[in-house]
Amino acid sequence: MDRALWSTPAVSPATRPHVGVVLHCAGAPPSLERIAAHVRERLPMVPALRSLPAGKRWRIAADLDLEPHVVERRIAPAPASLEAAVGDLIRAPLPEHAPAWQLHLLHGHTEDGFALLYRVHHSLQDGGGVVHTLEALFADGAEAPSSAERPVIAEVPRVSLRDMVTAAGAFLGGMRRAGTWASYPAGFSGERMPRWCEVPVDRLRRVARARGASVNDVYLAALAHALTEAARQLPSAPAAVPFLVPVNLRRPGEEDAPGNRVVLASIVVPGGRGGAEERLALTPGATGVLKSARLREAMRRITALTPTAVMAKGRRQVSRPAHAATLASSLALPRRLGFQGARVTRVSPVMWAPLGVPVAVVLLTYDDTATVCFTLDPAMPGLDELPDHWQAAVASWS
Repeated sequence: MDRALWSTPAVSPATRPHVGVVLHCAGAPPSLERIAAHVRERLPMVPALRSLPAGKRWRIAADLDLEPHVVERRIAPAPASLEAAVGDLIRAPLPEHAPAWQLHLLHGHTEDGFALLYRVHHSLQDGGGVVHTLEALFADGAEAPSSAERPVIAEVPRVSLRDMVTAAGAFLGGMRRAGTWASYPAGFSGERMPRWCEVPVDRLRRVARARGASVNDVYLAALAHALTEAARQLPSAPAAVPFLVPVNLRRPGEEDAPGNRVVLASIVVPGGRGGAEERLALTPGATGVLKSARLREAMRRITALTPTAVMAKGRRQVSRPAHAATLASSLALPRRLGFQGARVTRVSPVMWAPLGVPVAVVLLTYDDTATVCFTLDPAMPGLDELPDHWQAAVASWS
């Protein structure tokens, strides 16, 4: 997976495989020197920040010059300037001949706060790696267990042949299934536009509890409904909405490892003419593969046995218009974050939409807020309304 991501083609800066997170902090902005000193102090806890690709493995350097990695930008005094700066920076090149990450101090957009943008090449870290990095750098009690690991696979479960077949179906399904945009003849562009929206976490939890579902089920059902609404501008609306969902395979002891411990599972949520309530009722049945410890372990084994060339071919297959699905990820930051007394009040993720994937979405829960980042291909009709459709679907559930 790492080598396939490292060699992912980018036809424009917007399709570079960069992901990130914005920490919105209260208080006066610190000096760049303070931030660099803080990062250096905690650097031993995050070996990924010192890692460089070395063939099939990662080489962890003994030390690191932080000057190209911890940087500063003053931005215009307007709230919208922060989103503009993040959109500009996420597509900028990362340091060459050095670990592919940067931490940006952003300030000037507000009088009583600042922001920290952490961005990284996706081959160096997956979502779990990013979560571990944020907790190692900015959480109190850094010795606490990382939220990046999956407790459900802390002990390796027994895997049957049936589990392997089911996991292989989830792994390969996206290469066979018709995509949401198969009926749109114009194809995709290399441009991307990020959009964000927020909802209270408690609302998602209440909806999930009332229906015997998970927060992730609610998120995906609302996203399927939003995509179905947007697809009304296509020649034909899909009968089902396919998703590619990154499944976290990290075990205890792997939370700080560089690279990716994920596999993309293919699932399908009903589309067609059904309403949001009907879609939500059917979604838990579609997401069972994401919740099973045995199937996660089976996916882990399949991924370990799959050659890089096959991974790359699969990525190309699922990014063709005939098969393209929505990339839908979710992350949780249960621990409070801060920087030397400056509290992190909100956390906004920044998602990557690969070439050939016109919609990539990530939900991140932190404190009492769920923030969703939609990275969209502006060439596709109706996608600019996707955040509004998603929020409307969530609001419709009592």
